[in-house]
Amino acid sequence: MRLARLTAVAVLAGAALTVPGTARASADQRHVTDDRGRALILHGLNTASRAKNADGLPWITREDVVREARDLGTNSVRYLVQWKNVEPRPGRYDEGYLDAVARRVSWYREQGMHVILDMHQDIYGPAACPGAGNGAPAWATITDGLPCTPQTPWVLTYLQPGVVRAFDNFWNHTGAHPELMRRYAAMWRHVARRFAGDPAVLGYDLINEPFGGTRQLGFFEKPTLTPFYQRVVNAIREVDRDNWIFLEPQPVGPNEGGPTFLDPVRDPRPGGPRLVLAPHLYPLGIDLGGSYSGPTRALARAQLALWRTNLPAAARRLGTPLWIGEVGGMNADAAGAGDFTADWLTLADDLRIGWAYWSNDPGATGVTDANGNPTVFGRLLARPRPRAIAGTPTRISHRSGALTVAWRNRPGVSGPTEIWLPSAAVPRVTGSDPAGRWSWRWDPARKVLSVWHDPTTPTHTVTVR
Repeated sequence: MRLARLTAVAVLAGAALTVPGTARASADQRHVTDDRGRALILHGLNTASRAKNADGLPWITREDVVREARDLGTNSVRYLVQWKNVEPRPGRYDEGYLDAVARRVSWYREQGMHVILDMHQDIYGPAACPGAGNGAPAWATITDGLPCTPQTPWVLTYLQPGVVRAFDNFWNHTGAHPELMRRYAAMWRHVARRFAGDPAVLGYDLINEPFGGTRQLGFFEKPTLTPFYQRVVNAIREVDRDNWIFLEPQPVGPNEGGPTFLDPVRDPRPGGPRLVLAPHLYPLGIDLGGSYSGPTRALARAQLALWRTNLPAAARRLGTPLWIGEVGGMNADAAGAGDFTADWLTLADDLRIGWAYWSNDPGATGVTDANGNPTVFGRLLARPRPRAIAGTPTRISHRSGALTVAWRNRPGVSGPTEIWLPSAAVPRVTGSDPAGRWSWRWDPARKVLSVWHDPTTPTHTVTVR
């Protein structure tokens, strides 16, 4: 999480770069789709910081998942797992751990939520720097004896010699350990084989915030990260032909709106590619613990504008949908916390993309406080939103207490457009289709509005109050 705090110089250099693109999503934007072909607008939380601990499991219970679906209307979750727990010894996989993950995935399945399994790392792994880090197992952590002392803030630990060398050996920048990436791909093949048949699992986030060690930006993403992703995608497709695969750019730069230098990855899936560009969104001033006011607000808004241009342009170049894998992280009592949240929510709606908020952990940056009461973030995230759109989305907007969703027909799509509302009260619904040619149904238990459009009308607009 929030690796981009490493160095303000590198971040600002990356954010200053732009690539051609438009401020809003283009007509040819791709979307993650469900088994009916509907565009999924994925809204959810990251589960959870507790999963970074030794056992690799979050703190959640079934009741917590029920409450999240009821109170926030989330339709997805970015669920953290760790390589060290999946493969504690080379080639030996801990099926007990995967059983525990599968049990928790079933809780999300009961609520109709989509699960993205995120292979998480911070500071490479706990063996790279005693007292810090999560992710890689000790046997895959090769520091060549270089030292590491945990730093404050914690992300500065990435710059410690032992951590840098662990990454350089993993990416084989040293030329000494090509086996590590091979083992990582084989580990993902095992995980994908285990979850390929689980209807709740939508896809796999291959590595959290990949850090290039001594190589950064285009010197890392093009020659190293792109072929690494190709290797893992190929391994997963040997056992899973259907689930989506989420590819993160490096964090330094793209997190703040700078461009990514990833090259296209080929998906060997026979039915067409299912790859997603999954950057994070952490403006520098916010990420450093600042407020959303004064100069910090101006800097953050500039980086939001850059993100709005550069990351959709990258997704179009790569031929993928776009999804924000992490966003948030601001303290609820910081000046402008609500305004920042409203601004990034508007950015996501304008681009018609989903997000996973960091995180579901209660506290100052969470959606609930330590007593379980909604924070400003929880209140703002629990707003009306589309979950699945029966066509190609062309507009999602909130204005004057109303949600407007527009889309155009796309061949092969079936089922209704679904919209979640925070209240169980019967909504007021208006639509652009001819009278008598469209219909809607309200489910107060799920708080979901289902809209069936007129198939002979090419475009549709629904407004919900």
